[in-house]
Amino acid sequence: MERAAGIRTYLAAMLSSADDALGQADTARVCELLFMTATEGLVVVDRTGRIIMQNPSLSRMFGYERNELLGHRVEELLPDAVRAKHTAHREHYDKKPVQRPMGSGMELKGMRKDGSVFPVEVSLNHFDVNSQRYVMALVNDITLRRLAEDELVRTNVELEDRVEQRTAELRKAEEDLRRALEKERELHALKSRFVAMASHEFRTPLSTIMGSTDLINRYAPDDERVSKHVNRIRGKVRDLTAMLNEFLSLERIEQGIVQAQPAEVDVVHQCIEQIEELRGLAKTGQSIDYDHHGEERIVHTDPQMLAHVISNLVTNAMKYSPERSAVQLRTAFADGLLTLTVTDHGLGIPHEDQQHLFERFFRGSNVMTIQGTGLGLNIVKRYLDLLGGSIRFTSRPGETIFTVELPQRFRPTAPTPEPDSLP
Repeated sequence: MERAAGIRTYLAAMLSSADDALGQADTARVCELLFMTATEGLVVVDRTGRIIMQNPSLSRMFGYERNELLGHRVEELLPDAVRAKHTAHREHYDKKPVQRPMGSGMELKGMRKDGSVFPVEVSLNHFDVNSQRYVMALVNDITLRRLAEDELVRTNVELEDRVEQRTAELRKAEEDLRRALEKERELHALKSRFVAMASHEFRTPLSTIMGSTDLINRYAPDDERVSKHVNRIRGKVRDLTAMLNEFLSLERIEQGIVQAQPAEVDVVHQCIEQIEELRGLAKTGQSIDYDHHGEERIVHTDPQMLAHVISNLVTNAMKYSPERSAVQLRTAFADGLLTLTVTDHGLGIPHEDQQHLFERFFRGSNVMTIQGTGLGLNIVKRYLDLLGGSIRFTSRPGETIFTVELPQRFRPTAPTPEPDSLP
C-alpha cells in the first residue's frame, strides 16, 4: 500500500508540473480519479511482476473483485500456455524498457478468473519512483473488434469464393455459348447447302413438268377439261418456283452474295411491263390500275431488286384481296425520292401482327389458309436496305397501303442485319 501511495504521489507530481494552478492535494485527487474511472483496464506492476495497483475496469474485465489481484503476479491474467514465456518477455522489457504497444502484430490473449480466454490489446509504459522501476499497462478487451474482423475475413472469403464461382460459371457459359455458336454456324452452313441443293434439284423436275404441260396443251388445245388441269398445273409450278426463288434469294442475301448493280431504269416502263406479266395471276374480276405522277420517270437503282419489290407487293395485294376488287399501283418523284405505293382492298393486317410483318417466315393470323412462305416482305425489306430505301404501311380491314421510298440516285448502304442472324 505504501508503494501504491508513492506511485500516486509520483503521478500527481507529474501532473502538478504540467499545471501549477492545482494544489498538490487536488492534483493527487485528479490523478486518482483518472486512474479509477478510466474505461480501459489499468494495472501497475513492480520489477518482479507483482500487481500493486489496478483500476475497477481491469477487475471487471478479468472477473475479479476490487483489489483482489493486488500482490498477485501479472502472469495470472494470462493463459496457462504463455505464462512461462511472458516471464521471460517481462524480464527482457525490464532491461530495455520503452513506451510501446505490447506484442505488435501478435495475437494477445487474456484469461479471466473463470478460465475463459479473450483477445486483448496492451500498451506499456514505465517510470521510476524512489529508484524503483514500475510498469503500467493499459489493457483493452477487443473481443467485439476481433469478432468484426473475423466476420470481415469470413465475408471476404465468401465473396472471393462467390467471385470464383461466378467466374467459373461465366467461363462455362462462355464455353457453352462458343459451342452453341459453332453449332449454329454448322447448321447455317448445312442450311445453305440444303437450300442450294434443293433449288437446283427441284428446278429440273419443275421445268420438266412445265414442258410436259405445254405439250399436253398443244396436243389437246380445244379440250376445256384438259386446259383446266393444265392451267392448274402451271399455276402450282409457278408457285413452287416462286417459293424456291424466295428461299434462294434469302440465302444469297444472308451470305452477303447479293450486291446492288445500279442502272438507269424507266419506272413507268418497268411497272407497265410487270403489271402485264402479273395479270395472269389475278382472281376473277380483279384489276390492276397503274398511275404515274409527273414527267420524271428515270431512277438510278438495281432493276432486278426494284422488279422484285414491285412484283412482291402487287402479288400480295392480289393474293389477299377478294375477287372483283382493284389493286392500285402509284409512282411519283419528289425531293430526290421515288415514291411507290400499292393499295389493296382486302383482308387487312391484324394490329397485333403488324410489328412482326417484316420478320422471316411470319404470316398474319388471318391468312393461314392462303399459300405463302412468309419470306416475301422480309426479302423486300432486305433489298430496300441494300438500295438505301425504306418501306412502311398502314392497314385496316378493307384497305392496306404499302409505301416504298427509294433515292432517285443510288446511294449504297449496309444491309440491316436480322436480329437472329449469325455474326
